[in-house]
Amino acid sequence: MSDVCLATSADPTMVGAVDMRSVDKRTKIVAIDGGIAMNNPTAAAITHVLNNKQEFPLCNGVEDLLVVSLGNGESDFGYQNQNSTPARFVRIAGEGASDMVDQAVSMAFGNCRTSNYVRIQANGIIAKKHGIADKSMKSNKKADLLAMTAEMLAQKNVESVLFEGKKIVESTNFDKLETFTGELIKEQERRKTSILPTVVLKQNSPSPRTSSATTLSTLSSY
Repeated sequence: MSDVCLATSADPTMVGAVDMRSVDKRTKIVAIDGGIAMNNPTAAAITHVLNNKQEFPLCNGVEDLLVVSLGNGESDFGYQNQNSTPARFVRIAGEGASDMVDQAVSMAFGNCRTSNYVRIQANGIIAKKHGIADKSMKSNKKADLLAMTAEMLAQKNVESVLFEGKKIVESTNFDKLETFTGELIKEQERRKTSILPTVVLKQNSPSPRTSSATTLSTLSSY
């Protein structure tokens, strides 16, 4: 989970690319900033699990999922900034698509929205993030990043509500993540006592009983 979080938030101007390996250690990729390809990949992840009964046989609906969606921060480039670069306008356009996905996913979770789905989107930190990136190497970037993280966690959480748009709730982002962590711990304990596997990994190599000739014959018959 930590590797996934590092990869999707790997801003090339700050931390650079992140090396990642598959669960079976056979595949290695270099990941950088999930927002470049997909502003909000939450819907893609949910769709993959719900429609992949081979690997997730026990998942029957969103009520069986625990989803935390980590945003890269809302832009604070206002209309008063007439000299915005094309890259900033691209980010603004992307944020609209990201918000639409958040709204759709939140509605899909329905009554279990507050317990099974958490969206963390910091506000007003984009300019600070770029300011840290522009600092010289001698500056203490790590301390600045930690301070910015603390600020994001202390912000009030924003939820999408059906036909009401977004609303600021009393809980902070830290409170939401802490509650969500508790749900993950409960799920982990439940899995320890379950005899059924939650995820069934695909077998890349054919079983010892299946020869290459049999496999070829089977494929050609389709």
